[in-house]
Amino acid sequence: MIKRNRRYGWSVGVAATVAVLMIAASPVSAQTVDELVAKNIQAKGGLEKLHAVQTVKQTSTLTMQGMTASIIVYGKRPNLLRQEIKLGDQTIVNAFDGTTPWMINPLAGTDRPVVITGPQADMIRDQSSFDGPLVDYKDKGSTVALVGHETIDGRAYDHLKITDKDGQAQEVYLDGATGLEARLVTKSAAGTFEQDLSDYRAVDGVTVPFSIRTLVNGVEQSRIAVQSVAFNVDIDAGMFAVPR
Repeated sequence: MIKRNRRYGWSVGVAATVAVLMIAASPVSAQTVDELVAKNIQAKGGLEKLHAVQTVKQTSTLTMQGMTASIIVYGKRPNLLRQEIKLGDQTIVNAFDGTTPWMINPLAGTDRPVVITGPQADMIRDQSSFDGPLVDYKDKGSTVALVGHETIDGRAYDHLKITDKDGQAQEVYLDGATGLEARLVTKSAAGTFEQDLSDYRAVDGVTVPFSIRTLVNGVEQSRIAVQSVAFNVDIDAGMFAVPR
């Protein structure tokens, strides 16, 4: 979990901030960014291993607002996503078919699918990349800038800002020691959405987080404890489509 350093905020002082800005203005920054991205990809298993994963099934326990539920997430290249949350005898489905995000929420009194629109839909589209925003970012038309090297609660982090081809931005905090994502931050008209990632483990040579903490506007919304992750399982692409 990352917390603000109350004395220094997100920087390590005026002198360090000036130094970072000077570095960012020079050709060296691009090389530094590429080195950080390369370190991140290697820490996750390497590009070949990541590209070999075509589908994923993740089973977890979700704790939210004092309630506990089971959650199964299905993913398929290039950006298909389906999430099933089982709470008692009810199942909430959130999905993205590559174009349209939708959901079925029986807790809202209906079993019919509802298309998600507005800022929430934009956020889902932004976060739907199968490999995450750093892998092959140049091929995706994104740019990555180094915001700074920061120390928060005694730990070092590399703070990056990723801007996609549509101008949507996401901030990524990489653990300075491991190179792995520690926090992802997305801001939109709906507010600030944050994910803290930890307890990384290797699955078939790919390193994945087994603990995910979600915050909205700084308030914790949920915690996910992953039980199992399976790659390259048989998944029908039809399960991501909006039911008719």
